[in-house]
Amino acid sequence: MAFLELEYLHELGRTKFPARDLLKKVSHETNLTLCEIPFPAIASAALDEKWTRDLFDRLIVANAKANGFAWLISADEEIARHYPRTVW
Repeated sequence: MAFLELEYLHELGRTKFPARDLLKKVSHETNLTLCEIPFPAIASAALDEKWTRDLFDRLIVANAKANGFAWLISADEEIARHYPRTVW
C-alpha cells in the first residue's frame, strides 16, 4: 500500500519520482523489498485501525502489524502517534 501511495503522491505532484523508480533506487541501496503478505490478511488487520479514515494509512499500519509489528518508515506524524514502531 505504501508503494501505491507513493505513486499517488507523485501524481499529485508531492513527490518528484514515480513509485517504481523510488523502489528501484531504495532496493538497490538498502535491499528493501515489497512485503509479500497476502493482501486479504492486511485488509483484515486494517479493520481494527479505527483511528483514521485514510485508507492508505490504515493499510500501511495494518501491513506493519501483520508483519510481526515490523518497523515502519514514515514521516506521517499521525501514523507515528498510533504506531510506536514508526521511524523517520
